[in-house]
Amino acid sequence: MLSMKTVLVLSTSTDIVRTEVLAGVREFAQGTDWEINHVDFDGSPLPVKDLIRFWSPIGCIVEATGNGTTDKTIPKNSFGNIPVVYIGGDSHITPTNATCVVHDAVAAGETAGRELMALGLENFAFVGMSGRNWSRRRADAFASVLRMNGKPLSAMDVNPSGKDNERLQAWLGNLPKPCGLFAASDSLAATVLSVCRRNGITVPNDVAVIGVDDNTELCESTSPTLSSIRPDFRQGGRLAARLLARKLSGRGNVPQTTVFAISRIVRRGSTRRFMRKDAWVASALERIWKPDGVRLSPKDVVADFPCSRRNAEIRFRRATGHSILEELTNARVDVAKRLLSETSLPISSIAEQCGYISIAHFRDAFRNSTGANPLAWRKTKSG
Repeated sequence: MLSMKTVLVLSTSTDIVRTEVLAGVREFAQGTDWEINHVDFDGSPLPVKDLIRFWSPIGCIVEATGNGTTDKTIPKNSFGNIPVVYIGGDSHITPTNATCVVHDAVAAGETAGRELMALGLENFAFVGMSGRNWSRRRADAFASVLRMNGKPLSAMDVNPSGKDNERLQAWLGNLPKPCGLFAASDSLAATVLSVCRRNGITVPNDVAVIGVDDNTELCESTSPTLSSIRPDFRQGGRLAARLLARKLSGRGNVPQTTVFAISRIVRRGSTRRFMRKDAWVASALERIWKPDGVRLSPKDVVADFPCSRRNAEIRFRRATGHSILEELTNARVDVAKRLLSETSLPISSIAEQCGYISIAHFRDAFRNSTGANPLAWRKTKSG
């Protein structure tokens, strides 16, 4: 019988980050002699030395990317000689020369720039966290892509203590508008939305806002809901596990920093600039892009409009440039992409979850949208 060896995974973030990182680690561990034990940060410093004494792990993966993580949350010198891989490369948390897995800041900056420029905007802004390496990397990448395209940029860093709201309020009020704003994290973006709402700055018409991490619980609770760039945290978990295995084997050099990719953009109300032109279209879009919106039909959406179906379709197309059915299809394909890349569900189950009555209809819609059938698309995202 295979003797199992413990690998300890310490998580400090919430929602999608924690879930996907852990799933990626466990995917790598399949077929190995690893037993994955997982501990969540609950707000108080993690008793790392006690956890190591209890579990006797051969190695640790430390996901230190959120939830107010500081050097007091996970003390740098608590691991002794046990090999450690960090997910997140903030020098406030990680020791010198630590092995780190970080998401692609250049891709995040380019993605945010491309998304905001596609809205037809000419003015751009960035809100970051002062003294944080991850924020600086995202700021530099965003600034670079805007500079390359000849676009102006205003930038502001806020203090991690959260006491800069008055300064942020004045800065947001003075921005040239309309403006596209990239925030270095979803929590910063949520603060921007709150300050805008309290001071009569309309989102997305005055300021269109996009964050990073796609913390679903947070993004779905803001007003308007928050668009966000989702890094491929599952790939990050797999890479962290792979690097830990290399450290444990003692074979070959282990790079100090390894980058994982961006998964996709999750578009919500904070970047749908046309919405304010028609409140009924705005409401319809919010409903379509809710988690259960894939099960709607055009008839369901039209039923909420105070007019005939024909006029509802005209209003929707005037505001968005396409039909209600096309918007529903976009939402369904978006969900399908997530399920194909993040789960091993069979195509039949994915088709059903995306609101299709047959696999054939699902395949046709997916191919028309992406140029590939679902299985082929899944293979390009695996690994």
